[in-house]
Amino acid sequence: MTTDADLDEWELDALAPPLPFEEHWKPRRPLAGKSKSGGYYRTNRERALTMPYIESNPTALTSLVITDHDGGMADEIVAHAGMPQPSYVALNPITRSGQIVYALATPVIMTDAARRAPVNLLARIEAGLNDVFAGDVAYGGRITKNPTHADHLTLWGPDYAVYELRDLAQPLDKVGALPKFRTTKERRKALATSSSGRNVDLFDLTRRWAYRRRGDYDQHGRWLQVLQDYAWDRNVDLIGPAYDKGPMRAGEVNQVGRSIANWTWRNIHHTFSEIQTIRGRAGGLKTGPTIPVAELAKRGRLGGKVSSEAKTIAVRRNATKYDRDAILAAALEED
Repeated sequence: MTTDADLDEWELDALAPPLPFEEHWKPRRPLAGKSKSGGYYRTNRERALTMPYIESNPTALTSLVITDHDGGMADEIVAHAGMPQPSYVALNPITRSGQIVYALATPVIMTDAARRAPVNLLARIEAGLNDVFAGDVAYGGRITKNPTHADHLTLWGPDYAVYELRDLAQPLDKVGALPKFRTTKERRKALATSSSGRNVDLFDLTRRWAYRRRGDYDQHGRWLQVLQDYAWDRNVDLIGPAYDKGPMRAGEVNQVGRSIANWTWRNIHHTFSEIQTIRGRAGGLKTGPTIPVAELAKRGRLGGKVSSEAKTIAVRRNATKYDRDAILAAALEED
């Protein structure tokens, strides 16, 4: 049981916590309710904060990474696991069960088809945290304890307890709890306890199907509907049975379908049969003797194009540029 000395390391004043909670809590019109068992309705942020239970993240992004611990050690297990101090822990004051929460300095956009690496890493982190914190694998992550409400005993971390994904991934990897996998089957098993793992899996299933079918449609609205219908079928038939948290919600599925539909509409213009024909023609052309990649690298050439270290760095930098604020604003508007 936690002692008074242990609690001295935490800040208990929910009225003036060291962490600026409202800066990291992103929903604009969150779900909120009085009971853990349900009865939630959408309202404005100010009214939601008077309720003990609130929506944790908008559908389109994640800024709070939450692990639900039911074992009665939510205020102690972090130190035992060797993880960084959470942004806060919202406890049941009687049972000491609660939610261990890390606020992200950079929210993860769940619907950006061009930047999937952060979503993939988030899913691995969620699964790792569930492992080291003995998290409730059935917790869906949508509703969370309002840490500013008097019904909960909130232990606040320091004001600097705001993290990038790598800050959570590195200690998990150090203790061997960051999932690693090589195949889709291994990934599905490794991320079975992660909410974001469902997004990763559904995105990959849908995008692979979409690459082959995009050129068969000449109306964007029809293409969008087809993608959302396909994503929903995969969600029910594969995602739901494979993940402990069950299938994704309809709004999440539709946003995955919309993201892929918009990206493929802009970037893919051939039918699958045309792509196969182009590949066949390319395969039938006469080519010179193949030069090993290592030899090309020695000559400063790769794929027939002059390359240099400076040029490679510049290309990579430009390829990864994106307007995070614009994407974040658009994601929030869609919630």
